[in-house]
Amino acid sequence: MQFMYVFLLLSMVVLAVSHHFMKKHTKIWSALCLIPMLVYIIFLIKEHYVGNAELMVYRYAAFGVVALILALWGLAIFLKRSYIAYTIITMVLSTVVLLGSIITIWAVWLMPNVANYSRLGWTESFEKTIDYLEQEYVLSDWKDIDYGKIREELIPMVEEAEKAGDEVGFAVALYELKYEINDGHVEVLGDAGIRDAAISRLAGNDYGFSMFRTESGEVVAVFVDEDSECFEKGIHDGTVITKWNNTPIDEATEGVKCIDRWHSFQTSENIYIAQPIFLAGQGGEQLEVTFINDKNKEETITLAPCGNYLSRRTSALNILFGDNVISQDNYSTSMIDGNVGYLRITEEEYSLDPLFIAKGTIKGFSWDIYDDLDARFEELREQGMDRIFIDIRNNDGGNGYEARTVATMFTKNPVSYYLTLYKDGKYKVISKAKDVNACKWDDIPVVVLVNGQTASAGEEIAHYLKGSANVTVMGNTTTWGSVQGTGGAVILSGSKFELDFPITPVVGDDYLPIVDVKGDRQSRLSLDYLIEYSKEEVVELFENPGEDKTLEEAVNYIQQLK
Repeated sequence: MQFMYVFLLLSMVVLAVSHHFMKKHTKIWSALCLIPMLVYIIFLIKEHYVGNAELMVYRYAAFGVVALILALWGLAIFLKRSYIAYTIITMVLSTVVLLGSIITIWAVWLMPNVANYSRLGWTESFEKTIDYLEQEYVLSDWKDIDYGKIREELIPMVEEAEKAGDEVGFAVALYELKYEINDGHVEVLGDAGIRDAAISRLAGNDYGFSMFRTESGEVVAVFVDEDSECFEKGIHDGTVITKWNNTPIDEATEGVKCIDRWHSFQTSENIYIAQPIFLAGQGGEQLEVTFINDKNKEETITLAPCGNYLSRRTSALNILFGDNVISQDNYSTSMIDGNVGYLRITEEEYSLDPLFIAKGTIKGFSWDIYDDLDARFEELREQGMDRIFIDIRNNDGGNGYEARTVATMFTKNPVSYYLTLYKDGKYKVISKAKDVNACKWDDIPVVVLVNGQTASAGEEIAHYLKGSANVTVMGNTTTWGSVQGTGGAVILSGSKFELDFPITPVVGDDYLPIVDVKGDRQSRLSLDYLIEYSKEEVVELFENPGEDKTLEEAVNYIQQLK
């Protein structure tokens, strides 16, 4: 694509200059105006996406429009139209179209780097994808990713799937690749039906219950189906599970991969919490479960599967990650519990205006957002607010400058913001935004509510605020562990699937990634207050999914602050 941008711009300049020397050869000059269209057609034949006309139009249509404008320019001059007038029109229209393309691709849709392997077979496109990630993925060194091991484990899976024509198996391998890269911004896209089938295959069998780990480390049964075989044989909500297929439960959960379509797991802390939920679907046509029965003795039963586990697992994950958050209105404010203010941010997408986004990104801050929120906080203070929640649970990210704007309102600590590139093994800063001393609300207690689906720019808010004397970062899980900017994509065989990944570093004052986990998967944004559940609280959590247990505990906590 970079070639076409440069080629078309140079074509305009060369044609404009050459006309001065070819006034007596108008026919030849007009014919030269057709060259950009010819090059565009060759480019389209070479770079087209097999089976994805929509992506071709989105990425390449602007080039065709500009090539057509240049051809019409030549036709107009051939017909003796005003050279100056039509040259100005051509230059303006072509520049506007190309700039519009650059803005939408680079700033709005964030797809500047797209590798096209749609013309290759399954195995070859998968191999090329791994090669491309190794070359372009911004955190390969940071995470110490062993691409050799990935190839060794996953290429045979793809070869087997291709040989059998198993599209679901191919999608399973892609999800395995995503998990090994260990980044929430690595995303598998494409045929939704096949992806659902792949996740369903990975979910495994349903044995009538799910499992959850308590604050004491016990694994207990939850979501027990009272019409199931397991219920009849003595497993109820809250039953302590001790062994899984004769393996001690702690040992059985180790190594369980938490692969899901809707929820992402990068940090070891979140994986530890979620592993019992995922383990509950791992078993064959017969499963031996050992548990503490009603007589407080160990008992082992054999269970047969009663369907696919995905639905029960999804319900358990939805409860863990609080689908019951009291507000889903982005940037909404309100009062709760008398003197407590509440700011809900579901994503850092205050405005979708490309110019607004570009302006905020360049400055690293937005006074428009600041002034709006400040006015609303003043209204809450008049209603008695003397402390506030910033609820960014299930916040899936957005624009980093918005995170910085929100954070500067509540902390005196420096809030660094850099535009960077990763080159030659180093994170190089292109420009640094000036610190904004706007900490008007740093004199009140602040609790930042997070969970395992607080992602990207949402995590930046927690990162910038953590460590301030007036701020507590609280949640029942740590955050995602991934904040890097997206922009890379790979289109695999037949355009059936797409793999997106980060290419833009987000770094701190030490010029190193600010949140993303390293190879050990340990969270680098630890909580100040971890909300855990006793066995009784676990049962209540899953029996009353409509109640926001996290917020209830958070309210009790924030009222104790001075």
